[in-house]
Amino acid sequence: MKHILTVAGLLAFSIPFACQGLSPRVITISLLILLFSYTMLLPSLKSLIAILADNPLLTLLMMYIAASCLWAEQEQTSSVLMVVKFLAFSTFGFYLVTHYTAQGCIRLLVVTLSILSVLNLLAVLLVPSFAIHGGVEHTGLWKGISGHKNTLGTLSLLSFVSHVIYFFRGTRKALHIGFILLNALLLIECQSTTSLVLTSSLFVFILFILLFKRIRSIALRGFFVSCSCLLVLLGLALTFTYGDAIASEFGKTTTLTGRTEIWQGIDGAIQSHYWFGHGYGSFWAARPSIYANGIRFDLTSSHSGFRDLWIDVGLIGLLATVILVVTTLFKIRIGKTDMYTWLTAAVFFLFIVLNNITDSRFLNSLAIYWIIFMVIVIKVQERHRLTIAEKANTATWSTRPLH
Repeated sequence: MKHILTVAGLLAFSIPFACQGLSPRVITISLLILLFSYTMLLPSLKSLIAILADNPLLTLLMMYIAASCLWAEQEQTSSVLMVVKFLAFSTFGFYLVTHYTAQGCIRLLVVTLSILSVLNLLAVLLVPSFAIHGGVEHTGLWKGISGHKNTLGTLSLLSFVSHVIYFFRGTRKALHIGFILLNALLLIECQSTTSLVLTSSLFVFILFILLFKRIRSIALRGFFVSCSCLLVLLGLALTFTYGDAIASEFGKTTTLTGRTEIWQGIDGAIQSHYWFGHGYGSFWAARPSIYANGIRFDLTSSHSGFRDLWIDVGLIGLLATVILVVTTLFKIRIGKTDMYTWLTAAVFFLFIVLNNITDSRFLNSLAIYWIIFMVIVIKVQERHRLTIAEKANTATWSTRPLH
């Protein structure tokens, strides 16, 4: 029953209908999940305190985000409700890491993403008027129950890469092939360019790691890494040199579908609240109109998670997040022990980092992204601490005199 309720909570935080906005429905769901998480955490208070102490920067960042409602510009009740939602999915994240191992957390996330893939396909087949974009923008493109083609793309991306990894693990291959094909269909039909590019990049990264792990010779590993780096540099050089031509082939421009113009338009909002931001969720709650190069954009995010963090919680919150990202990337190790779990965690974390460059997937989107970020940061730190302790114990034993 606990596993079922946990997956139900993850699903709720992955569907806009259940977690976006401040409607009575969303707040009720958030409070119910908060109550569940709090009840489950009560017997694990010692573990929770240890986690908070072991992750001081993450703990301080979360406290700072919650406290930002004190200087938020929007109506105070709305600010408090935003913090309640933040506490709900953050507490749920703590529940996950205290009750499950890294392998258990990743498995639950993969199960949740797989269920979402099936639900998205069923929605398109059974309720196309709801699950397919209509009107002026994105007409005919799939959005499923995710509310937008880009959201469907990112969730399908995560499901796709996780099943690719589990396919190489060698168990239930037919099941994983089925989900790989299903998510490939969803990615093609939603036509999210960012998701397709990231899927290709992360797929190549997965193949690189798996091939690297199979090579035993140090010399061959060095040659393999050198060739891979040269190919990446060549790709980057071609992209920078022929960026306009490549983008036009796909019906795009180097403005990233107007994103660079939006980023220019929000510079004033960032500068006016440089250090502390406008308060979590406050700036975009007013649905401001952004003007850039004579074009008006009515938005709910800047399409950049890092810029949204700057707007919400200022340079202080942004720097804390960047430090967390960098330190976690340096601490991630994909060793022989439970390699596929840690490879999945690394791919998920790379997705969070890369996707937040041109889209907003930290706080001003589905809560599942923040939960993934939290879980990986905490589990990587937990493993890092255990590795240091094991090395210290080994060193102690090796220096003891023989009797």
